[in-house]
Amino acid sequence: MQKYEIQADQRHMVRSVQTAMQGNAIRALVELITNSDDSYGDVEDLGKKASGVIEVLCKKDGYCCHFAVRDEAEGMSREEIKKSFGENSYGAATSGLKEGRRRRGYFGQGAKDALAGMKDGKIVTIKGNLLSECRVYIERGKLYGELEDTITASNGLRSAHKINGDGTIAYFTADPEKTGTVPRFERVQAELANNYMLRRIMTNPQRKILLIDENNDERRRLRYKLPEGKEILNEDFAIPYKDYPHFKIHLSLWRSERELSQSGDDRAGGLLIIDDANVVLDISLFKYDNEPLAARFFGEVVINDFREFLKNEEPILTEERNGLAIRHPFCQNLIREIEKRLEVKIDEEKERKQREAQTKFDLEEANRYKKAFHVLNEIAKVEAESVLNLGENPDEPIENVPDGLTLYPSSAQITVGKRYAFQLRLDTRKIRHGSIIKISCTCPKAKLETSEIRITPEDGSGIIRKYITIKAAEPNVQGLLRASTGSISKEAKIFVVPEKELLFEEGMVFQPEMVTLRPNKPRKIYLLVYIKMIEGGSTVKLSSDNEAIHLSKSEVVVSEADAERHVAKYELEIWGEGEGQQGMITAECGQFMALLQAFVHSKDEVPKEPSGMFSEPSFDYDPDPTLRTTYSSETGKVTIYVNFPSVFHYLGEEAKYRKTLEAQVLIADLVAERCFFEIARKRVTNDQLIRPEAKSDKIQRHTYEFSKKYGRRIHEALVDQNLLSKSKTSIEEKVKLSLN
Repeated sequence: MQKYEIQADQRHMVRSVQTAMQGNAIRALVELITNSDDSYGDVEDLGKKASGVIEVLCKKDGYCCHFAVRDEAEGMSREEIKKSFGENSYGAATSGLKEGRRRRGYFGQGAKDALAGMKDGKIVTIKGNLLSECRVYIERGKLYGELEDTITASNGLRSAHKINGDGTIAYFTADPEKTGTVPRFERVQAELANNYMLRRIMTNPQRKILLIDENNDERRRLRYKLPEGKEILNEDFAIPYKDYPHFKIHLSLWRSERELSQSGDDRAGGLLIIDDANVVLDISLFKYDNEPLAARFFGEVVINDFREFLKNEEPILTEERNGLAIRHPFCQNLIREIEKRLEVKIDEEKERKQREAQTKFDLEEANRYKKAFHVLNEIAKVEAESVLNLGENPDEPIENVPDGLTLYPSSAQITVGKRYAFQLRLDTRKIRHGSIIKISCTCPKAKLETSEIRITPEDGSGIIRKYITIKAAEPNVQGLLRASTGSISKEAKIFVVPEKELLFEEGMVFQPEMVTLRPNKPRKIYLLVYIKMIEGGSTVKLSSDNEAIHLSKSEVVVSEADAERHVAKYELEIWGEGEGQQGMITAECGQFMALLQAFVHSKDEVPKEPSGMFSEPSFDYDPDPTLRTTYSSETGKVTIYVNFPSVFHYLGEEAKYRKTLEAQVLIADLVAERCFFEIARKRVTNDQLIRPEAKSDKIQRHTYEFSKKYGRRIHEALVDQNLLSKSKTSIEEKVKLSLN
């Protein structure tokens, strides 16, 4: 073994190591993963095939955690180890940049900082069946290396390090006494997958990054998915600097469908600064990082020929290699040009906001939309046909309603977090049109979504049904639901039971049934199984309808030994890749099914939950939309895209003609079309017996049925009937004149 002191200003080296790593295991892993990616790049540059697999290993050991990063790339010979980790390697151009290799490392510090900044840092590498091992560490304020003698890579050694061909594995230990906080497995997953320095690696289809928990052999693939959005700027420009040829810059700016996180190493927004070898240098919106109007911006800036700076050892990057050195003259020129272009787009965002404010609904419009969406939410409660409807088949006739008013059922058990619909039965021969039914509830932890019901001629005559929606926040409480008008008052008893009671009917449920996730950050959920309906030994299949949303298991085998009071509770983890993604998780076992809805957001705040399936629509002024309308199941919002050609034809610029009869009719059609489709989709999703291949046809069929059944009601609510009447009168007069 050869022990040596790595030559340089020792105080500077040790300070540099500590500054670069900051005792942070995640930073060390980022450096080592990048080195493995560089090594694969060298293999690919030679025209050779490479697996692209990079394994990140974690093994908890008391308060410490042992980490390793392993690849199947080119490996290193003893001479290459000496060059990269030898006496004169620190701060030298050892990474291969000067030779034109595709490397991110800056003057040979990355791997040494990662290993020396942690505990027990060492690298083991095999090349040509020869194994080399090197330790790097700080001792008494100095940086040392220990290079073992090269030996043959025996089967035993290969097995110990799990390297079959050529490849490298780097080890270190995160010890709270040296590194402070030791990250848990779930945090490692989130911080690596979202780390901007690894973004090009995590989105590279030629790389497969696996995170492995060696304590239980759990494996998870790490990936990053860019936000959904639209490109709003694509421009090339050049920046002169000294005697260099002009540096060509390519800027691509995108606008997300929602606000993004714009700070931290895991930010989803910002401009990713890369060179023409696809190596990440920085991420920023510079002076607009905290600008609310830039909260939806993301994209990238490519600096061509950037490596000329590195070859000439210009201090173009910070000493910690975590971004551009903003005081460097070239960086100042670059930032100035980027900010100039961002300013134009921010001004456009400001105009967009002002335009949206100017086109807010006036009182007359607001009343029409409120009425229409109240009707749509009532339709959704009836037609979605989930377990939430407490009444019987709404098509069955009701022969008698004593006193002209009654609640059905007279008592019901409900669970936390679900919406339940009671039927309010009315006889309009006793409860006249124009009457107002007041709704109240004495249950302390239940929220009424219906506080009053007004009876109008549009509701029809005779015995009719209305619906009262209620949602409970806590179990083990009870109260009375009351409907009253004049001297007539009717009541129904409500019992809020723990969610497991629902298992007696459904067999299994997710807990909770809706989750909001941060990108790549796992969250615990539970599957509750009632073993009297789903017997021990049964296999529950788990699946996601969105490939960007994942579960920690694909199946659960039910065991009676897991059950307590006949209910088995299975812990799962769920995570999603990509801002704005949403999906449905399904658990299936024979005829039994449970559903979980998941949403992915990069920002902490959770959108306000809608009071029904739908909320009033909004107009969007995207200059080149791909759809006429969209719907968010999370917010209930229907969005109408004003600049879609067929919509623009009637609404005009900035929707200025939206109050004309033609525009109102179109809006009513758009709203009805989208809402009926979403009601049909929800209804079919809740149908446990539907075959997947028949799902699309059934959704379309229900959409047509709802349009025929309820379309007129939506048009009557959304279209100004006085305006329609005047138009009809005008047409009739023209017809009479033409006949005369």
